[in-house]
Amino acid sequence: MARQGIICSAPGSAMLLGEHAVLHGYPALVAALDTRLKVILTPLENQQLCIESSLGQWQSPLSDLAELPIAGHPLRFVFAGIQQVAVQADLPTGLMITIESEIDSTMGLGSSAALSVALVAVLRRWLNLDTAPVVILAEAVALIRQVQGRGSGADAAASCYGGLVRYDADSKQAQPLQLDANIAMPALRLIYTGYKTPTADVVAMVTKWAQAKPQAYADIYKSMGELVISAEAAILQADWPTFAKVINAYQQQMVALGVCDQGTQKAINAAWQQVTAGNQLAAVKISGSGLGDCILGLAVPELVDWPHRQFSMHIGMQGLVWH
Repeated sequence: MARQGIICSAPGSAMLLGEHAVLHGYPALVAALDTRLKVILTPLENQQLCIESSLGQWQSPLSDLAELPIAGHPLRFVFAGIQQVAVQADLPTGLMITIESEIDSTMGLGSSAALSVALVAVLRRWLNLDTAPVVILAEAVALIRQVQGRGSGADAAASCYGGLVRYDADSKQAQPLQLDANIAMPALRLIYTGYKTPTADVVAMVTKWAQAKPQAYADIYKSMGELVISAEAAILQADWPTFAKVINAYQQQMVALGVCDQGTQKAINAAWQQVTAGNQLAAVKISGSGLGDCILGLAVPELVDWPHRQFSMHIGMQGLVWH
């Protein structure tokens, strides 16, 4: 017989600015989305671990926790998260983990981060451990870095706090931006390029390129960091023409970094073709690590005849929520 479940949800996310530079000591600005992922933890009377998800199903004895196949497994974040919390407290019973998601994982959009945040939250509440957002964020970032090898955690910060968040990867500190509710940002659009290079692979390639030109790449990261600060100031002042200029300038730094390949540039060109001449609010940049994935358009209308997914990006103001 199953006991009453613990339910928590967290939003997906999209990077506004700070890609790559956030891994080198500079801040990032990330937005929570209005699509969410829910994790349900149901204690079981038996000593079994059961997982139900669109990514797959799993059942094994609780005594086999140390043997869970993390590397490359579709459920690796769940496996690693349970192992992580089991080090801090004994699991009192078996458990069922059920995952329900509105987030399109094929496009990224912070699905792994949302899962990590919601999973850490339900596990810690079940075991009567601290569930303060700052603790959940730190544990979720540690989980992401364990599974991926490296990661800033900016998407996890958005999943924890919701809205627009400034995030520092070194300190794992997140600062939600206090926006005037009466002032609306120009419309945001996410446009999928049609393919995605895993973030870890892109970061590895950029790291290799930077080893050949360390000063040039250090200068790029510094410029990126300065642009993030300028973007934050523009957002807080609702200075959207300046915000647009900063986004376009950041895209030029992504090009200099080497992560705007032919397919990504094709999507960017298609977005610009839909912009009315003289529109000072329009801006287009890569959202994420680059070499595919999504591009972000500010004040960019729907792309005509674009063969891949695109949608209006709505910022989700709610972060972690208990149900």
